Amino acid sequence: MRDEIIIDIKTLDTVSIYKKYLLGQDVWYFKQKAPDSYLKTYDEFKHFVADSLEIHFNNISIVGSAKTGISLSPDNDFKLFDDESDLDLVLVSPKLFYQFWDAYLDLFREKKSFGYKFVASNIFRRFVSIKKPDPNHPTFKSWIERVEKFNKDYQVLFNIECDINYRIYDSWESVEKYHFKGIEELKDTIANATN
Repeated sequence: MRDEIIIDIKTLDTVSIYKKYLLGQDVWYFKQKAPDSYLKTYDEFKHFVADSLEIHFNNISIVGSAKTGISLSPDNDFKLFDDESDLDLVLVSPKLFYQFWDAYLDLFREKKSFGYKFVASNIFRRFVSIKKPDPNHPTFKSWIERVEKFNKDYQVLFNIECDINYRIYDSWESVEKYHFKGIEELKDTIANATN
């Protein structure tokens, strides 16, 4: 699989790589967990996420090494999914994106510490990644309550042993732009390594 991906990165255009390796129902992680019913299991997982986090079913996707079995991050040298890996979840919700952006603006106005550079860098790229949210802010408090239950339940219901990281994007166009940039960096990394 690794060799096939490297050949595709060398020969296919960015959009084709994105479509082949980041879109669709073919999720390596669920193939390992339920080889005979991975499509059904992945759909059930997405329904669970949709209900738990109040995101539309079609606005949920798994990316990263859980999707392909191999990391496509330019910094990870095609690392295989292992016990240290996370399951990366894309959530597209303009409503949540702007709620969190407003919550971070509140923290900024109140001069509270929240990792400004990290958050600003993410928001500039049209997503939020909620790390250590302030439990005193009502938006974050509500999210913490939802996610705590979600985290307990997904482990039991789907036998998922790794952590789940999620990014909340404002649109699918922002998801594409983020991943297109990563694929182009990966293409450059491979081209420079072979020169």
